[in-house]
Amino acid sequence: MGMKKIIRLVFWAALLLLAAAAAIYGYARYKRMTVRHDIQDFLRTVERGDLKLDLQESGELVSRDTVDIFPPSRGFIVGIFRKEGEYVEKSEKIMMFKGGERIDSDQYVPVPITAPRAGLLTRCISMRGGSDAEIREGKRLDSPSTCVSRLVDMTALAVNLQISEIDIYKVRPGMPVSITFTSIPGEKFAGRVDVIAPMAEARSGSWGSTTKVFRVVISIDRPSQKMRVGMSAVVTANLKAKKDALKAPIEALFQEGLNYYVYRRRQGYEYEKVQVFPGLRSEAEVELAGEVKPGDVLFTALPETLK
Repeated sequence: MGMKKIIRLVFWAALLLLAAAAAIYGYARYKRMTVRHDIQDFLRTVERGDLKLDLQESGELVSRDTVDIFPPSRGFIVGIFRKEGEYVEKSEKIMMFKGGERIDSDQYVPVPITAPRAGLLTRCISMRGGSDAEIREGKRLDSPSTCVSRLVDMTALAVNLQISEIDIYKVRPGMPVSITFTSIPGEKFAGRVDVIAPMAEARSGSWGSTTKVFRVVISIDRPSQKMRVGMSAVVTANLKAKKDALKAPIEALFQEGLNYYVYRRRQGYEYEKVQVFPGLRSEAEVELAGEVKPGDVLFTALPETLK
């Protein structure tokens, strides 16, 4: 075999070895790149410190006193004096009603439908939860059980909340709170916890899950005419901080059914699943009891998903 041929064979062999080495290096680099290097972003530490127990919950503005108004019999609405969105006084005429099967019949004399109390006129609420159609002049009413208007007492406004069973012991009757409304920017209203339901209700969540909540009613000290029933409200209570609590960021807490767990880091992506018992909870942190201690490092996501 000639020297040139040997040199060519050696050259190609070296080239193949370099290509194989490059492929191995590239594959290893690719594998390293597929592992998240921002693992620190998914780690939180258990520590002792003060736990600020501010409570902030979203709710809906409601009236605690509403009256539906009905006609005396079946017949027709033949006149409208006051419309929805208007305030009326007690005994004020709202509309005129005429009984009978025909609106042009002389058999019945039109009679007024009056307000049983003072308040704001709104549409009636259907059995499906939405507003009924507007009652207009000439409307036929097939039954005396057909609601023609709803009267809302605007001096009895309140905010309904649904508070989780974990947070329910943060509130107590008479506790002062502040209330803000998205529709009334820049204004804050004072209120108090008036009712705490003694029995939990089930609230449906995502993927068919359910959680237990308690209905809490917040009374408003000085209702404003800017308020409208159905507005979204945010209720905030400034509570005292708990001293020297064992706590962790709330995103490190996981729930399975009625039980709570944390994923405690051993090293790297290795972890152990530890059952814990959450106590008081703020918007950002939660008090923990169980086999956890200060300095424990917890995952905020299932470690298997971070690889």
